[in-house]
Formats: sequence, C-alpha cells, structure tokens
Amino acid sequence: MVGLTAGLSAKETGFYLHGGATYWDGFDAPSFEDDFGLPGVSVDYELTGARAQLSLGVGYHLDEQWSFEAFYVSTPERVVSGSNWELPPLPNGDPITVSWSATTSEKVGGFSAIYDLYLNENLSVFGEGGIAFVQHDSKENTTVENQPNINLINFIPSSATSSEEVTQEIFGAVGVRIPIMRGDAGLTFAYQFIDTDEDLETSFELGFQWNL
Repeated sequence: MVGLTAGLSAKETGFYLHGGATYWDGFDAPSFEDDFGLPGVSVDYELTGARAQLSLGVGYHLDEQWSFEAFYVSTPERVVSGSNWELPPLPNGDPITVSWSATTSEKVGGFSAIYDLYLNENLSVFGEGGIAFVQHDSKENTTVENQPNINLINFIPSSATSSEEVTQEIFGAVGVRIPIMRGDAGLTFAYQFIDTDEDLETSFELGFQWNL
C-alpha cells in the first residue's frame, strides 16, 4: 500500500466520505413459533439476495480522535411462503387451495460517534456507537392455486403480515483502520451490531474512507 508511513496523524478536522460492503453474517431467515395452526399447510423460509449489501456514510472529523457520521445500509430480503392452504368451499362446492408469500427487508440509517485509539502511526482501533432508524418494508402476495381467476391479494394470515414502520434501535461497532494514499484515505474493517427488541443483528463491513 502507498503512503502507510504517512501515519494516521495526517487525519485533520473536516468532512469525509465512507463507502463499503456490509456482510450480514447473522441475518437469519424468518421463523415463527408455530405453523399458524393450519394442518396440511407447507411453510418455507428463505433468505433471498446477497448477504453483502452496499453501505454509505458521510462524516466529520472533530479532531484526530473523534468523528461523527451519518450512515445508510440495507439488509437482504427474507421470504416466508406457504402452500396447500385450504379455505372453505365456494357455494358451488368447489374447494379453494391458496398459496401465499410475504417478503420483508429493512433499510437502516442513523447517526454515530466514533473514537480512534492509535496503536501506532499505521494502525488504530476504533469504537462506534449511535442510533439506527430501521424502516421495515413488506410485500405480500396471495393466489388461489386451483382457481386462478379468483384474486385474494392482500388476504394472508395475520401472523405473516408486516406493515411498513420505522423503529429506533441501538447501533454499535468495533474495528481497525489503516491509512493509505499518504493519509488522505483509509481502509476499515468493522464488526457491527444493531440491538433490536427481537434479536441482535450482526454484520461485518469492509470500508474505504476518503478525507475531503
């Protein structure tokens, strides 16, 4: 790498841009405590899309130790689907067999404070803490398997639905930082977590920071 000997002390007061790839290692497929009490229904859970998602940030170096940052990252999509759900028959006596799916994902934005502890001129460890605002998005779809002309969109079991909402969570990270390009930029590797009411979601980020 070019410019490692410039040292981390080259970081000066001012703005910076941050970009990277966040890998959601602990992000699991959705799970439920029961099978909705529907005998014969086949329920599947899966994680779709890449676990690695683009992460972005813009921040301000208050001094050589303290920085403040606004950040954004999204999560993979989680899908729960079911088939062979039998509804009461129509007046003509024909049975109704339904399949359905619900797709959920989150968009995470927030603000954090970062503190760098220098081990030497070419390496620092940092801690980060702040608030994350998590927007929960969902898409639902329901079809009648044996009578395709019947449209039951938006009619799915209540325990499988989720509406858009924004929750406030605790965000934290620990990592290391290595300067490059004579101190004008740096590489970071961080372990991140979002502490939600339901679970602790964790991820790793490989990032690049450019001092403006």
